[in-house]
Formats: sequence, structure tokens, C-alpha cells
Amino acid sequence: AQRLGMAVSRLEKSSNSDGVVPRLAVHSKLRRARETAQVLTSTASSQSTASNQSALKVFGEVPSIGEVDFGKLEGKDVKYFRREMRATYASWSIGNIDQRSGGGGESGREVLERAAQSLDELGKMAMTSSSILAVSHSAYLKILLSLVGDTSLAESVLWKIQNGSVNVVDVNVEGKRRWVTSKSGLFGGEIVGNLRGNNGFELEIPEVHLIRKNEVRHLEGMDV
Repeated sequence: AQRLGMAVSRLEKSSNSDGVVPRLAVHSKLRRARETAQVLTSTASSQSTASNQSALKVFGEVPSIGEVDFGKLEGKDVKYFRREMRATYASWSIGNIDQRSGGGGESGREVLERAAQSLDELGKMAMTSSSILAVSHSAYLKILLSLVGDTSLAESVLWKIQNGSVNVVDVNVEGKRRWVTSKSGLFGGEIVGNLRGNNGFELEIPEVHLIRKNEVRHLEGMDV
């Protein structure tokens, strides 16, 4: 968190950072996300040359960017939980988006709808604050970035989203929208969708582009 905060402060000194220096930080409801947001904003502010009015500040909690809830698997070890999580994710990737893990929790449809909600919410915030820094979680980010990039969930489950990494998305705030359906790349594309059949999935999201994924150079002291 401290290295990320230092990287954010260095953006202000970059000639190519117009419009991309975040002024608001948000986080999920989990304690570790809140504490990460607090540490990185504190570090960024201490290193910043900006005025107090424009320094990075913690805005607060945004529940829609919370980690995927795979339910309660009481009495099970970590290996079992990971197997159950991967099996559930694999089921979602082939279009069974109403599947839940053995411990209950969210369905794939619910997570995708929440991801779409977060794009709308963060986009609205960005209309007044240009760029938003959001502290979220790896399993959720894989699904969000799949949605943004129209990339197969079967592919994204293999992505490495490193702790402290930076992922950048560009959300259109001028009203441009697009539809994600059962035949989108998220589920393998139109050919796979035709073979599998319709799962009744339709989701409207803002026009959005994936700019960076799992950027980790700042962890080595380099500029983002």
C-alpha cells in the first residue's frame, strides 16, 4: 500500500498524467481493503506537492466492489475451499451463471450484475473527480476485468492478479452503453453460445475499455 501511495504521488510530477491522477479512493466493506486505502492515501498525501484541496482522500465504502462471496464452507480446509471456488468459477465460465458453491454465496449472475453496478457508480464519481482509485479483491477483479474486456471467464480464472497490483479501466461517462449477453466473449463467444443455448443473460454496462491489467512495476519502485 505504501509503494502504491508513492507511485500515485509521482503521477503528479509526470508530464503525461493529465486527468489520471486520482483524488478519491474508495474501498470494499472488508477491513483489509479499508486499511489499504487509508495507508496508500496517507502515503500519497505525505509525498504529494498538491494542496490539501486536491490531495488524494478516502471517500469511503463502495459495497459493489467487494470480494466474491463463495459462501461458508465451515469445517473445510483451505485446499477444499479453493477447489470448490475453482469449480464454481469454471461452471460460470461455461454459462451456468446461476450456480452457487456448496457453501452458498453469490451466483455468477449476481457477481456480474454487481460488477456492472460498480462501473456505473465509479463512472458517476469520476464525472466530478476525474479518476478514482478503488481498492478491491482478486477473484472479483478477474470477473470485472473479464466483463470490461469481453474476455472468457475460462481464461480469466488463470490470470494472476497480484496483491497491490494496479488495474486501469476507462469508463465512458458520456452515456455510451453496450450489452453483454450469453453470446458475448465472456462465455466463449457466439459459436459457443449457440451450441450451449441461451442462459437468459443480458446485462447493460457503460462503454468501457481495459487499459492495464496486473501492473506491478510500482512494487519495484518504478513509475506506474
